Amino acid sequence: MTREDLLRVHCFFSGLSADDEQELLKRTRSRRVPAGRILFQQGDAGDGLYGIMSGRVAFTVDSLHGKELILNVLGAGEFFGEIALLDGRGRTATAVTREPCRLLFIGRNEFMSFFRERPQAMSRIIELLCARLRRSTDYIADAMFLDLPRRLAKQLVTLSQDDGSSPPAAVRVSHAELAGMLGASRERVSTQLATWSDRGILDQGRGHLVVRDRQALEHVIANG
Repeated sequence: MTREDLLRVHCFFSGLSADDEQELLKRTRSRRVPAGRILFQQGDAGDGLYGIMSGRVAFTVDSLHGKELILNVLGAGEFFGEIALLDGRGRTATAVTREPCRLLFIGRNEFMSFFRERPQAMSRIIELLCARLRRSTDYIADAMFLDLPRRLAKQLVTLSQDDGSSPPAAVRVSHAELAGMLGASRERVSTQLATWSDRGILDQGRGHLVVRDRQALEHVIANG
């Protein structure tokens, strides 16, 4: 994925004119980052907006007791860092590359200057932030009211939908990442995945899953 591709597929920028797109590209820079690199830590200043051209980035927060919770894992075509970018306060989570990544970066001053001249484009950013707020609210409710099989099924359905394909859909996520997203032990997650694998609902591979029966997972969400 090129910088131009990234801008065109994302709702932040997909409505820009060709001239505006070229003007914005002049304000960006690209970088390659190896796997396992911390891009920023929770509390760091929001210096800019990142976009992923290739690779995956995980977002984590730590408890007072040192337990890590994975909030999300994003891949190519996604942007991140919007909250701290817009309010100028600290990052809400730590961002770590899960794979070698090619990233696009737009500095905060450049971003704000560009959109200050194009206020109509800010509505798309507001829509995205609202969608992420709704996802956070759903996460809190799920953690309170759903058991692990339902939460795991819901996470797999969401990830397989993000893949954009019809079943079977490949989901690039490890057991450890799923456990971190759900605040559960890796052993419990692996046991449940093995049960669904035996039933033909999904296939397991190294660092990925293939969802073959999304309807069965939706049945678990609805009925337990």
